[in-house]
Amino acid sequence: MSEISGIPPAETSPASALPLPIPTPSPPQIPTPQALQSWLPLYLSKTDSVLTHLSKLLSTPSGTDVLLCTIGYSSLLTSNLLSRLSLHQIRQAARLLIEKAIALPPNTTIVLSPSNIPVPSSRLLLLATRFKALSALISDFRTFGRLWGLLAIYKWAKATWNSPPEDTLIRKIVQIQVLANLCYQVLENGAYLSSKNILSWDKTKQAKAGIWSVRCWMVHVGLDIVKLGIEYGRRDKEMAEVKGEKEKEHREWMERWRKSLIVNLAYAPLTVHWSLEGGLVTEFWVGLLGTVAGGTSLRYLWRNTA
Repeated sequence: MSEISGIPPAETSPASALPLPIPTPSPPQIPTPQALQSWLPLYLSKTDSVLTHLSKLLSTPSGTDVLLCTIGYSSLLTSNLLSRLSLHQIRQAARLLIEKAIALPPNTTIVLSPSNIPVPSSRLLLLATRFKALSALISDFRTFGRLWGLLAIYKWAKATWNSPPEDTLIRKIVQIQVLANLCYQVLENGAYLSSKNILSWDKTKQAKAGIWSVRCWMVHVGLDIVKLGIEYGRRDKEMAEVKGEKEKEHREWMERWRKSLIVNLAYAPLTVHWSLEGGLVTEFWVGLLGTVAGGTSLRYLWRNTA
């Protein structure tokens, strides 16, 4: 019998005997003008929806403040990151110069020309400066907007007096918070108006008022965290006893609770930082923690703005 050619020997694997061609991926296709035209109404509709939603968010003072808070702290964070990147480039350039100098023969005269020294991109430094200026402007605007905060505190105090919380401990916490916020707002307003030469407090008094105002805010934040813990513990007991509560209501309550907890935990280190004359954290952490607090509040308001 004649041998049939083309059949691989028994010890040869099919994969090696019959190699399959590997298909090459085809390049992505460019959308046709007809496809782009069909997508245009969808994009316009989404853009209109976002702008309408943003307009509703900015129609309330709280929405405006939360958005400005997020933009302000994220701008500060961006400025710090760009400055760090520029500093890294400077260090890299200095390291290269030192390495080249070490590699030269002894007794070699080194002449450095400014044109030969690598410098970081001026665009990064310019962007860092502009982002920091934007952050400072937003901070000043938000402080100005809080000049009327005493009215909101009065309304809060009146509501607490007329309809105090049923729980004794929470009622005491809220009363202390009202007093702490009152002191905070008076001190901040005095320091801010004096910095604009409207009141006559000197620089030393302004600095002390600013520090003590933040300490009052720190009391509010700390008590808020304690209150959230108490409410969570008692909420679990109520949920175990009352089974008729709708799941949707509990989910909404938990969403508000998580938002408040994250915001307060982010602000807590900042209140300690600003209440100390020497500070506690770097500008990077101020921007990062502030962005977390503002972004969390913004996300919650965005999802719950009709």
